[in-house]
Amino acid sequence: MIRNKEIKQFLKLHGWQNAKSEEITSDASNRKYSRLFKEKNTLVLMDSNPTENESIQDFIYYTNELRSHDFSAPKIYGSDVNNGFLLLEDLGKNNFASMLKNQPNLENTIYREAINQLIEIQNTTIPTFTLPYDFKVLVKEVLLFADWYLSALQIPQKSKNLLDILNPLFEKVLKQKPTLVLRDYHAENLIWLPKRNKNKRVGLLDYQDALAGHPAYDLASLLKDARRDVSFKLRDELTHYFLKQTKFDKELFLRDYSILSAQRNLKIIGIFARLSIRDNKPGYLNLIPRVWKNLQDDLLHPSLTELSNFIKINVPEPTVSTLQKINSV
Repeated sequence: MIRNKEIKQFLKLHGWQNAKSEEITSDASNRKYSRLFKEKNTLVLMDSNPTENESIQDFIYYTNELRSHDFSAPKIYGSDVNNGFLLLEDLGKNNFASMLKNQPNLENTIYREAINQLIEIQNTTIPTFTLPYDFKVLVKEVLLFADWYLSALQIPQKSKNLLDILNPLFEKVLKQKPTLVLRDYHAENLIWLPKRNKNKRVGLLDYQDALAGHPAYDLASLLKDARRDVSFKLRDELTHYFLKQTKFDKELFLRDYSILSAQRNLKIIGIFARLSIRDNKPGYLNLIPRVWKNLQDDLLHPSLTELSNFIKINVPEPTVSTLQKINSV
């Protein structure tokens, strides 16, 4: 109730106190979003409770950075950093995932546009206060897999064995010159804005956790989506399109792409298990089989043979019974 009062005061300050509102489905974070309606205008209210470690300062920082380079991050119309409120431009409801359910024929077009924009983002200067996507972060993230997925299944502690395999691979990946990595560059966070100019046709929603890291990471996030199937054919086409446009060394890039995609998929499996166990959100378990499938594709790369063998020997597939076991923890 106290927070509702604070929201009303914030909206009143910006002249939106009488607006109608509808809740917008949010993702795994504790941030809440509402679409506000006043006459023919709409805005989005972000409610990011600072007591739940959801500060809006990074979101504001990267919004300003992205907009300064002419990307379609939402304009900020009002902010209250202490209470965690933002009034944002409404980029609309046409995120890639929902739009392609009704217009699957646009998939190639809009994904190619997302690749073009990703390249543009990677060609900009990394914002000054961006932290590195370094060895420490890569290790911390992949341990989520052991700490939540393997632990829930009562698999003997395998963290050391996993890191013995992955650490040398991470060292190879970190030799690449870093770019800005948004980290959640996938279909539900990208809005199709076809009426805008070329560099603004893809709206951006979720980038507050950006780091300076390998350019392959966001490509993997887009093409090996945890929430939406992307065909092998389209993946290959767009990966080669990316390589053609950027002129990266193909062999080295595909190696790093496979390593980082595997790291990301292991992390996501761990996060989804944690969401079920710790946060009482068992629906995320239903997404694990797709992530597992993406991981199996990563493991086909020759550089990941040792990791592939480790997983075959030690890690249960996310079958119905496996997921039920996690759900019962």
